[in-house]
Amino acid sequence: MNALLAIAIGASFGAILRWALSQAFLSIPSPIPLGTLCANLLGGFLIGWALAFFAQRPELAPEWRLLVITGFLGGLTTFSTFSGEVVEMLMGARFTEALATIALHLLGSLAMTALGLLAYRGWSDSA
Repeated sequence: MNALLAIAIGASFGAILRWALSQAFLSIPSPIPLGTLCANLLGGFLIGWALAFFAQRPELAPEWRLLVITGFLGGLTTFSTFSGEVVEMLMGARFTEALATIALHLLGSLAMTALGLLAYRGWSDSA
């Protein structure tokens, strides 16, 4: 599989999952967009897991890493949507919501990435 095809396949599935998450959370009233937050937190966890997984398996073809990390997780997570939502909040003078959104996305994604790394280590140690 070539690199561009791997990225395209992964990105397609990641973007579809991101869209599905945004649709799933539309009916839940919230001052912050939950679909975007869920996509970024899930992506943070999965990239932590994937980084640990691929570090343990250097023999895998590099296209697998491109498919999963660059493609799928790149399609799932969304910094541009997050940025746009925060700017809209700021333009609407919703400063507390904007600050909460920034904190949840940034700190939450970092925490979820660390949790993903730890989860993989726990899983691989027990396997």
